[in-house]
Amino acid sequence: MGEQSLVPRSARYLGLGFNYNSMNFGNQDVIAVGTSDVIESGVTIATGTADGPDDATGGTPIFMETQLNLSPSIELGYFQHFDQSAHQLWGFKFTNDYLGTSSDTRLVRLPQVGTFTYAADPANPVPFTGNAIATSLKSQIIDQMAFRPYVGHSFGTGFVFIGGGPTLSNVRTEVVDLVGFADINGTRSDISGAPQDFSDSGWVWGGSAEIGVTHFFCRSWFLECSYVFGVTGNKTFNFNSTFSSPDPSDPNRIKAGTLVGSSTWQTITQSIGIRLCRTF
Repeated sequence: MGEQSLVPRSARYLGLGFNYNSMNFGNQDVIAVGTSDVIESGVTIATGTADGPDDATGGTPIFMETQLNLSPSIELGYFQHFDQSAHQLWGFKFTNDYLGTSSDTRLVRLPQVGTFTYAADPANPVPFTGNAIATSLKSQIIDQMAFRPYVGHSFGTGFVFIGGGPTLSNVRTEVVDLVGFADINGTRSDISGAPQDFSDSGWVWGGSAEIGVTHFFCRSWFLECSYVFGVTGNKTFNFNSTFSSPDPSDPNRIKAGTLVGSSTWQTITQSIGIRLCRTF
């Protein structure tokens, strides 16, 4: 490169800016399994169990809407021209994007099928259908870190580049006010008692690809604009709890059992970002 180029042969740099993101949360596949006993004077007089008809294929798919937001972004990077090359370069960057976005679906119904067996007649289980109903279901992606090596081509006032690499995302799921209902012998019954809440968070690996361009104002300052496509892996959260409540039809009876299940989902993110960077 001639002296007129503003792009250094190599440089470390720090960048601050923001991204405009489109986050597709897809379907949250939910499995809910309930067991229950009817206990009278300390004796179990009936036992039931129910699960979803789609559980064998991954659970009931609940659609979560795509979300748009603006998020802050920070990156630390390095680039260097290849030896004996005036324009070809390589580099890498670490980024941290605070996405802080969730998708919330309300009044979720999870179909259930099962059987109810009376202790006095164990050979004749009673089939039933029903729903596990939740006030809301939430998918949330909080923070995403990425490492992306790249290659590029420089010109007098900047360079274009393309790269990709792994991501690590902090995600969270919430199930609010989950109750199991069953239709037994034509009567709709609240099987699991008071509504229950479930939540969990964790980290999931993924990957991203980026294409971008830089413009140098001088050898120390430049503007970077880029497009990033990212996909997280499927993340499964498990939940379980017990319940025990009086039978409203008979105060001498108690309904007791378990709620067990899982939620699995992933996020596809597309981002357009702009950052002001300083070399050092």
